[in-house]
This record gives sequence, structure tokens and C-alpha cells, in this order.
Amino acid sequence: MKTLTTYCILYTTIANVEAFAHFAKLLKSDNGYLLSQDQDVFEWYESLKIRRGGDSILDLPLGRGLLNGVLQSLTGALHYVDIPTPQPFGLKKIPGDDSAHQFCKPGNTDVRGMCPTLNTLANHGYISRDGITTFAEVANACWTAFGLGYDVSAILSAFGLSAGGDLLSGKYSIGGQDNRVPNTLDVHWGNNANFLIDRWNGYNALAQKYGSFNFDQNVKDASNAYDRSRAYNPSFLAGFFWFFVSHVERVFVFALLPNGTDSVPDYKNVAPFFLNKTFPPNWYRRSTPWTAPQNFPTAFEMYLVAPKKLGANVGVGNFVPLGVNITQKSPEDITCLIVINYLDLVPAQLQQPAFAQNQDLFRGFLKGMVWPFFVNDGHYNCPVAEFTGPS
Repeated sequence: MKTLTTYCILYTTIANVEAFAHFAKLLKSDNGYLLSQDQDVFEWYESLKIRRGGDSILDLPLGRGLLNGVLQSLTGALHYVDIPTPQPFGLKKIPGDDSAHQFCKPGNTDVRGMCPTLNTLANHGYISRDGITTFAEVANACWTAFGLGYDVSAILSAFGLSAGGDLLSGKYSIGGQDNRVPNTLDVHWGNNANFLIDRWNGYNALAQKYGSFNFDQNVKDASNAYDRSRAYNPSFLAGFFWFFVSHVERVFVFALLPNGTDSVPDYKNVAPFFLNKTFPPNWYRRSTPWTAPQNFPTAFEMYLVAPKKLGANVGVGNFVPLGVNITQKSPEDITCLIVINYLDLVPAQLQQPAFAQNQDLFRGFLKGMVWPFFVNDGHYNCPVAEFTGPS
């Protein structure tokens, strides 16, 4: 089972300069549309919307999409994969006095990664305590413990599974490494699945300067991380997925980690997740679900405060810009483009034989578990049907 991955979205999907070359030189959909590095990808995206017109017809080869807002079972080779189900929500003390969810220190063979929320969920038994979890288990746990909306929980767990799990069983590991989470450095500097106290100290110092782990503090931290990696990492990549991940995961710090009773992302609420991988004392989850229409626009707003050039290093000091300005685009268009490109580009970039040999399964999974949240949904309405073949 290919299981080394991380949950905090799709951290391992585009991690080297070869991936950038694939993206910049050849962005090609199933029906033959081609982009060069010099073209404006949004001209191409807008042409999709113009050609399609009206509602998209979603191609679901292995799924049934959403029924009353709930994902339906997959079919064919993926029928064994458990599907997330909506959980009760509302202000609730976590873990409270529930004996099944008290903190237990991980054992020597238990897997932990660098995502503080997943490590916390495992230490409290909301997902398997050994760190080997499933698509449905992670999504349900994020809803139950943090109040993350059903849509975001399912989308992010689907990305986690597709980034390095076993697609046929729906299992994946919470272990992994990446440079885009607050408690790790750039993957160029080595294996960062272990907590890095120096990185935390810098993150906390910014929180003291800005008053808490708030919106402005996380904007500055994301900016600092970009500058550091661009200056010193010879294979640094800042593409669309960098934009997506680097900002979306930071939103969770001030949207999900504060106590639901006061919503303040201060040290006493945030530090226990990072330092001890546990819920703070007397901690309550948020009272209302944090949904996709809230999360992704907030991430885009963070980027606009301190926008950075998209591109990649081809050696230190040789930054090649992608040549795309996304500052004038809507959060909806940015999100749709990322979702579309994830389906088309990731199989080749994951460099996993299981996915390379079963790209139809990979696409069938994402079409069934991710696309329904973005097509004819009343908010994003992405024109993804163009990618099922020529019209």
C-alpha cells in the first residue's frame, strides 16, 4: 500500500522542478486543449465557460455524485471505499468526558506526521490511533472534532488519499513532509515529518507581534516561507497548488483551532495542537460548520494581501515565472482552475505506479468525490464537463 502522505490537502503532489516543467510547458486536457508558458491560462479557462454555457453535465463513471448534499457510494473497482457521512454539529466540548477519545501518547509503531490537527485526531482516537486511516474516517473526524464542513472535510481527505494512499481500499497514512505547513521547513532541507521547534518558535514570535495566530499573522508567515524557499531552495515550486495549499491550510489555524466559546486564535488555544498534539483544556469545537464557500475565498483574500509571483527555481537564483497574474481573478475561478488541473495533471506528477497504471480509477474517484461540490453547486459552478471529451 502506497501510504506516505499528509492530510493538510495535497502536499506531495507537486514537489519538484520537473512537475513545474510539466505544468508550464504542457497543460493539456483530455480533449486536446494546450497551454504554453506564455499563454494566459485564464483566457483558456474563460473560453471553457463560454463554450460550455449553461449548466455543466458532470461525468461520473464510478460515482453517483451528491444526493441532498451527501456523497453517494462509488461503484466498480472502488465500491469498497467508505464514503463520508454528515455528522452532528454545534458547540460541543471536545473531547469532553468521552472515554473513547481521551489523549493517549502514540506508541513506537504508530505513525504521526507534521499536520497538527491529524496528529491530534489520532492521539484522541477520532481516527485510528496507529495513524493509518481512511478517506471516510478523516473526513468524519474533521467534522466531528473541529466543525469543518462536510464539503471541505470530504474534499481535503480525498486529496490526502489521492496524494499517496491506496485508492482501492481508501486507506492512507497521516505521515508525510512538506514546506507549506507552519511547523515544518521546506522539504528541500530534509525529512520534516518530525516537529521542528525552531520553525514553531518563529511562527509563535509572529503571533506575539500580531497579537495572535490571526489572519494578518498567517499572511506574514506565508510570505516569509515563500521568500525563504525562493532564496535558498534550488527546486522551489510556487504553482497553483502552492497558492492553494500555502494559504488554505493556514486559514484552518484561525478558523478551526480557536475555542468555539470565544473564537480567539491565541497561544492557549493554538499551541497545544502544535506542541502536544492534543486539544486544549476546556476546548469547544466551533458552533457552525466551516464550509468551502467560506474557506477558499478567505485563502484567496490572504494571498491578495501579500501576492507572490507564481513560478519555480531552476537552481538557486534562477527563478522562472509562470507568467500568470491571478490577483484580478475571482476566488471561484481560481478554485475551479485548481480543481480542474488537479484531475488532469496529478496522475503524471505523483510518480506512483499504482496511479500511473490506473488513471481511470484516479479520475473516477475525484469525479465522484470532489467534483460534485464544484459543479452546479450554486456557488462555484465550475465548467468541468469540458474535460470529459469534446462537445
